[in-house]
Amino acid sequence: MEAHEQDNVGAQFIAPLPRTTLTPLYLDASTFRVLLELQGPSLGLWRAAEIAALREQVYERPILDLGCGDGLVTSMVLSRVEIGLDPDEKVLARAAQLGIYERFEALPAEEAQLVDGSIGTVISNSVLEHLSHLDVVLERVARVLRPGGRLIFTVPTAAFSGWLALPFARYAAWRNRQLCHLNLWSTERWKSELARVGLEVEEVRPYLRHGLVSLWDALELLQQIWVFRRRLVGIVWRRIPPLMMDKLTIWASRLDLSAPAPGGGRLIVARKPT
Repeated sequence: MEAHEQDNVGAQFIAPLPRTTLTPLYLDASTFRVLLELQGPSLGLWRAAEIAALREQVYERPILDLGCGDGLVTSMVLSRVEIGLDPDEKVLARAAQLGIYERFEALPAEEAQLVDGSIGTVISNSVLEHLSHLDVVLERVARVLRPGGRLIFTVPTAAFSGWLALPFARYAAWRNRQLCHLNLWSTERWKSELARVGLEVEEVRPYLRHGLVSLWDALELLQQIWVFRRRLVGIVWRRIPPLMMDKLTIWASRLDLSAPAPGGGRLIVARKPT
């Protein structure tokens, strides 16, 4: 994983034209298996695409994990992170067990107390779409990044709502309420909001095409079926024989998780000019 953590400090920054990465995207079988075993078929699929996209990036230190949660996704991308920030102390306790974080800040993102210009990379996985004060959060991120520092984050796209298992506006609205989605923005909206705080988008990486988003949603719906206070899918999933799980994992590792724009989700990289 160290290849993902190279230091590029001192490189001359030239404002790039935003580029959209459309090359195939895969996740190795061993990581995919861990995700499927720990998080089940639906969340495991979505996290696989995020991890594969995040692994393509270079992370300059110090690193701030904004909305780190239990740290599982970040631990599959980076072996060491200077700061994990999340308001939930219970999930931070679980993140601490991974041993990758040097310290934690148990605060909401909009209340982060960090020195201006002190961070090389802010990483944030599936967090920004949930924040009600995102304008304030982006302003704080821009301030704590040093010149040349980058914000690397993943979010669902504006297309997400139309790619669900049931193609109805009311259903999409219900699902987005369930998932606490507040900011399903287009690429242009992200560019505008990031430019407002002085960050320049340099890369956009779409992932999960229409069919895989629909599959993810169908699997999520199945997991909401309860039998005697237990999730039906969970009961079946835990009883899958190891040999069958091996075959499923190999099949999943051959899935191209990329998507033509806009994708069901996207990774965005934004840099603070020098």
